[in-house]
Amino acid sequence: MKYFFIIFAEFMILVDSGAKEFKVFPNLPLGEYRVNVIATQQCNANPNSSLRFNFFLFKTSRTTTELRGNITVNNKAFDDSLLFRGNLAVKDKIGGWQNNAYVYNSPEAYSSLKKLFGPEFPFFLNSFGVNDTIHNSIPPGIYTTKGYDISKFPANTNLPKQIFYGTYKSKVIYLDKNGNDVGCFSFTVEIKRPWEIE
Repeated sequence: MKYFFIIFAEFMILVDSGAKEFKVFPNLPLGEYRVNVIATQQCNANPNSSLRFNFFLFKTSRTTTELRGNITVNNKAFDDSLLFRGNLAVKDKIGGWQNNAYVYNSPEAYSSLKKLFGPEFPFFLNSFGVNDTIHNSIPPGIYTTKGYDISKFPANTNLPKQIFYGTYKSKVIYLDKNGNDVGCFSFTVEIKRPWEIE
């Protein structure tokens, strides 16, 4: 019983000593998150693809990473005539990849991308020199960005606000109406708790 009073007294001292600023960081398996992008890759090397993504990551500070590179749109505009397929593979405890942890398919590629990015979409396009207010498509051409800050995701987007923590490989594939692959890119990301450091 005497130990109870000692523990209770220490608790009261802690509460009275200004523990109002004390924050609890629960170690739950899912919740709000921040994204740490580890790598970006092309997932097909077909030089005749209608869409080619040549991205690389550039770290501008300890907490800020920019997406740089270019998007090449050949022959036909990037619009809703293409299909959008997104797939997340999760890294398991022994280092293997478990495919199809999350899957997202849509018959309208451009509108789906716009919906997922939400209010951030015009900023993303403007970083590549594309004005979204004119057309609901990206006309053929080569679009280069000198830097798009990807450190703040998922803030200001319509991406899910809670997800299971871990390492994921996201693969985005664009298909024509016949099901042929016309473009693909992949990111490897860490989904971390907001307070976790690098």
